[in-house]
Amino acid sequence: MARQGTTWTVDFASEAVIDFEDVKSRGDRKAVFNAVQKLKDLGPDLPSPHMKSLKGEADLFELRPRQGACEARPVYARLGERFVVLAVAAKKKDFDRVAATAAERLIRHLNSR
Repeated sequence: MARQGTTWTVDFASEAVIDFEDVKSRGDRKAVFNAVQKLKDLGPDLPSPHMKSLKGEADLFELRPRQGACEARPVYARLGERFVVLAVAAKKKDFDRVAATAAERLIRHLNSR
């Protein structure tokens, strides 16, 4: 349930910032920032086609900038009252590898708490 009148916190894991540097298109970078802003505004109420849960990966979701028309795909998780972008696929063809990386990063993050 979304919180009334409050924005959600969306953090980028340091590794995701490095991943994001591979997104070369200015339009794709802007689309990612817009999708992140929608996540901040709507939190868990962000509807499809702007997000999608990852099959086989509990607690992981993909942001779908431009309703899925953007090549870049951030992968995120909800951790309590905030969201963390764990990895970013610069191209759709890299998504499966990046999703697996995000799952590993989530496990490491949870174990370090």
